[in-house]
Amino acid sequence: MKKLSLTILFCLLSFITFAQSLKVVIKQDGKVIKPVNDVYDLKNSTFQFEITSSNLEGFLVGATTNKDIYAGALGVLNTEVPWFQNTGMAEELYNKDKEMFLMDSAPSYWYYTDVKDHRFDKNPKGNAKQWTATRTITRFYDIMVDQPIDLKDFDGRVFILMYQPEYNDEYDLIGKKNLFQAALRFKD
Repeated sequence: MKKLSLTILFCLLSFITFAQSLKVVIKQDGKVIKPVNDVYDLKNSTFQFEITSSNLEGFLVGATTNKDIYAGALGVLNTEVPWFQNTGMAEELYNKDKEMFLMDSAPSYWYYTDVKDHRFDKNPKGNAKQWTATRTITRFYDIMVDQPIDLKDFDGRVFILMYQPEYNDEYDLIGKKNLFQAALRFKD
């Protein structure tokens, strides 16, 4: 009985060790913004995503102003989601432009390999297995119209889904794990 208990404990610990997780906190003016039903109320000024990852090198980020794409991605609407038809597009190294892409047709790819290869602000902590990073946002970049939008000029909502895709051999999306979802509502 003791051996069986130890075997089960070892199996559970192994599972926990290899479990993938992503914790996302949104901060503005040094304060954690608490969501209400996944809606974050933000001022029209700089904010940060603080991300802690375990056993997850990277993930895709769908960001749009189109609530129907977001609802489809969450499975609320039965519509085709363009994000799921395309692979991710990596943004600038080290988040040098302090921006987030808004794109209806494809997701962004945020990842951390090591301190010299990542898509977050400078000086993330950790290694490829466990890391913590910040991504500061001062503006959105609307890929559809090829224009930056400063936060002070932004009016409306941005819908975000961070997810881990599962592809088949033809690189078709066959599954996904939702890691974080949010509606960012901006108002002064």
